[in-house]
Amino acid sequence: MKFLIVAPRFHTNLYYRVKALQDAGHSVKIVVLYKGKSEFYEDIDFQKIRLSFFSRILMNTISFFKKNNLKTAFELRIQSPGKELKQILKFYKPDVILLKAYQNMLAVKTLLTAKICNTKVLMLTQTTYTHIKGSQLLFKFNIKLFKLLKVFAYITPIKSNFNSFINFGIENVYYLPFVFPQKKIILNKQKKNINILSVGKFQNRKEQLLLLKVFRQLSDENYKIKLCLIGELADKKYFDIISNFIQSNLLSNNVCIKTNISYSEIMNEYQKYDIFILPAYNEPAAYSPVEALANGLPVICSDENGTKCYIEEGKNGYVFKAKKFNDLYEKIKLCISDKEKLKEMKKNALFSAKENHNPELFVKRILEIVK
Repeated sequence: MKFLIVAPRFHTNLYYRVKALQDAGHSVKIVVLYKGKSEFYEDIDFQKIRLSFFSRILMNTISFFKKNNLKTAFELRIQSPGKELKQILKFYKPDVILLKAYQNMLAVKTLLTAKICNTKVLMLTQTTYTHIKGSQLLFKFNIKLFKLLKVFAYITPIKSNFNSFINFGIENVYYLPFVFPQKKIILNKQKKNINILSVGKFQNRKEQLLLLKVFRQLSDENYKIKLCLIGELADKKYFDIISNFIQSNLLSNNVCIKTNISYSEIMNEYQKYDIFILPAYNEPAAYSPVEALANGLPVICSDENGTKCYIEEGKNGYVFKAKKFNDLYEKIKLCISDKEKLKEMKKNALFSAKENHNPELFVKRILEIVK
């Protein structure tokens, strides 16, 4: 079967879904509007296409007034592909389009083109919202438009998205968790220090500063812990705040920072640590918890992370209340206070990754949905 993936950018969370389809003997081509700096797309058919003329004018105008390179929600909505998309559909002739675009011009343009070409579209979503700017009427109109444009099914990696769509009355929605290949992990003996890892772009909503404040408190209480922050240098001003906090609180010996390292290097880092923490708020569907679980790391994340549904409280991690110092502090203490329990949680992390995030299960389910 021939799959075409269309997305604003190729996010790393798509990579192993693509590889799973390829390994099962299917052909997969990816089309995106722009490339991210930290994405991984080794050994896959990847093509960046140009925006339409009108979109380019709008984007260039907006960029002139911006203070950073992060794309705003408005920019993501107005990006529309040019003629290349139609040409690709015409010559590649996919059986199925996996559309990772939602409530934006890329989604509408792709659906219109797919309808002309009579190609089945599975829309990948990861939102819990059943309203647009607070209006359920607008959302209902949007869903009716997608139905008119022949969206065959909605696929989501988060349970809250599945539940909210079902409760709204959308029937053709399916829950498929993110995938990551199970690695052969040997759980090492517990070292003197408990090593904590956090991976995420250095920007305010990722909340590395909150994690550092909690880390400082725990260190002052003589817990033997070390912390490593890894991420893309997305916001220089915020990164400087992080660096200054580490220096002013004399944390340099126990906190390391690694910026702009490759995805392959990050994958090698996971096995050096004991716990993974994602303190971010307003996080639609983080992929890093899946990577961490597959590497035998219990995960702590906030209740504003969509993939919190992969965490079983006290078994393979904990969920804390977003932005709440005390709750994050308590959840970390639960992990670091009992080394035997931490060892058991590592085993549970590996088991949950094998049971729930197996690439072969993803392929089987996709084919069932398509047929």
